Amino acid sequence: MAGGTSFEQIPEGQMAPLFPFGPMMIHAKMPMDMVRSLNKYTNKTIKDEQKAKKLDHSHQLVGKLKQEFLIDEKELNRHVHFFNNVIGHFVQTELQRHFKQLSKNTGFGIDYKSAWIVRQFAGEFNPAHIHTECDLSCVGYLKLPPEIDKEWEEDYKDHYPCKGHIEFLHGQSGKMHTHTFLVKPGVGDFFVFPADLIHVVYPFESEGERRSFSMNMAVRQHDVDSEGNAVKSLRSDDKWLTNDNKTSKLKVDSLNK
Repeated sequence: MAGGTSFEQIPEGQMAPLFPFGPMMIHAKMPMDMVRSLNKYTNKTIKDEQKAKKLDHSHQLVGKLKQEFLIDEKELNRHVHFFNNVIGHFVQTELQRHFKQLSKNTGFGIDYKSAWIVRQFAGEFNPAHIHTECDLSCVGYLKLPPEIDKEWEEDYKDHYPCKGHIEFLHGQSGKMHTHTFLVKPGVGDFFVFPADLIHVVYPFESEGERRSFSMNMAVRQHDVDSEGNAVKSLRSDDKWLTNDNKTSKLKVDSLNK
């Protein structure tokens, strides 16, 4: 047992916000080169019907959508530095907000289990759901219908605008906290969140495509040597983009231990 968090070393008069409850999310803005690359990959795959059929991922997903297909390893590896940076920041921040650190002589790596393109058109939607057999999920936005701003302008006159938005839900509302987080997507927006955080994507009416991508990731803890190198590999190359490994909690120690 790590025991309770102690504040006895905090100087008099100092204050800081605490976020000990509930799930955390991180937002990052993708480089436009990355957005263009993923759109180019998507457009080429759409034109290659045989490849699109081979990469079809819709049977694994809950979306009531036109098309969902996997992103191959070659394309995803172009952007792994961006992903590693954002997801690594998520893990470190999550530990810090709970006053924890990885156990001594351990580190962590990220296992990218699956990644896929999501193509949504008028009237289509993604019902409330979570992602399984992973620790973290994400969504990145690549394209929006050309007239969506006009639709949003009208929708925002309503008491609860949500067309074409994504909403995250957790727990129940209270007097000083909320249980929902509604996001108006923009091209380049990238969000990382716990895989078991409920989320829903609402339909829209505009002509054109709302294009995004999602990934499932597992955080793997491992022993490290005196130079910080992993003692043994987290996974072999042939395990890339698989869903056969169960996840487990990280071993952590208290920061004020």
